[in-house]
Amino acid sequence: MKIQVIFYGGLKQDVGTKQQTFEFPGDGLTVGGLVEALKAQYPALAVRLDTIAYAVNDEIVELNTVLRDGDQAGLLPPVSGG
Repeated sequence: MKIQVIFYGGLKQDVGTKQQTFEFPGDGLTVGGLVEALKAQYPALAVRLDTIAYAVNDEIVELNTVLRDGDQAGLLPPVSGG
């Protein structure tokens, strides 16, 4: 299954790209499983991934959301203003 991940805000600097496609075997991967895979591939993100919001196909989702082949997952860091 292929999932396109979009890194928003400072996350794109941490990984060196705005978006990347990942391939996973089989079906049934959850957003939480994707997060664990990203932590393994990008250790610098590990702390930040626990404080961000996740969107799948432009809809905010929970970590237990099951991903489907071709989904687009967005990683949305907190925004501050002032």
